[in-house]
Amino acid sequence: MFILTVLVLYSSTASLVIAQNEQNETTYQRKLPSGKIVTCDRCPPGSHLQKHCTDTQRTVCRPCDAGFYTEFSNYIYDCLPCDWCSSDQTEAKQCTSSSNRVCECKEGFYWNSHFCQQHTVCQKGYGVKVKGTPHRDTECERCTAGYYAAENTPCVPHTPCKSEEKLLFSGTSSVDNVCVSCNSITQDGVLKLLKQQVIEIFKIQNTRKLHRICRNLNVKDGGFHCSRIHDHCIQNLQRWLNEATEQEVLSLPDKLHKHDGISKNIKDSIQRIHDEINLCRNTLL
Repeated sequence: MFILTVLVLYSSTASLVIAQNEQNETTYQRKLPSGKIVTCDRCPPGSHLQKHCTDTQRTVCRPCDAGFYTEFSNYIYDCLPCDWCSSDQTEAKQCTSSSNRVCECKEGFYWNSHFCQQHTVCQKGYGVKVKGTPHRDTECERCTAGYYAAENTPCVPHTPCKSEEKLLFSGTSSVDNVCVSCNSITQDGVLKLLKQQVIEIFKIQNTRKLHRICRNLNVKDGGFHCSRIHDHCIQNLQRWLNEATEQEVLSLPDKLHKHDGISKNIKDSIQRIHDEINLCRNTLL
């Protein structure tokens, strides 16, 4: 009850100071018990009123304590408490006796009316039109034909194949073209190209299907099966692919036979890479 009373009194005093429209911002008028009107000096920023002036004494002011401030000339009895930054904010400007602490949303967050909210992550096939800031959200746009965006980036044109290269896999709205030459494909072989293609096939699947794939492949994270969070599943599958042997990758179509579409896409990718390698070998003979 005491705290509530203090807050009400403080609020009333602060409102009175703000509401009054006096001719001089560095002074204020008050009426003495005798009825006489006197003009008093206001306390400068960084201080607060300790004692009103009289007809014989000037206003007595006191500096604000640490963690409190007054930004303008005033005649309030208490300094204002500085704001505190939340866990989603960083301190952009320190609290001083004459200025409030300024907080700003952390990297990856923006101020949404009353709290910091995480920036929107653009969906597959969408690129960043306007990058998010601490004060505004990320704006996304659909990538048009011939453009793609990967990992929450702006839409950029598909990379054109060089004169000595051949288009192995056409780009999509979320994946760039995969171009190869006979030199690169024979040196890299099946494994490197196939791992790149497989992870892109996995990325476009929904989380439920990824979770089942993780279980089929016995992919675990810290002793537990892949979580039901899309990005976590992709990270775990990427880790599995990085460590997988060529035989393990080549056997994916059989292991994932319950997932017809995925199994077929991987099988087609394997066949296409093999065909291109054989074509290059025959050309070089």
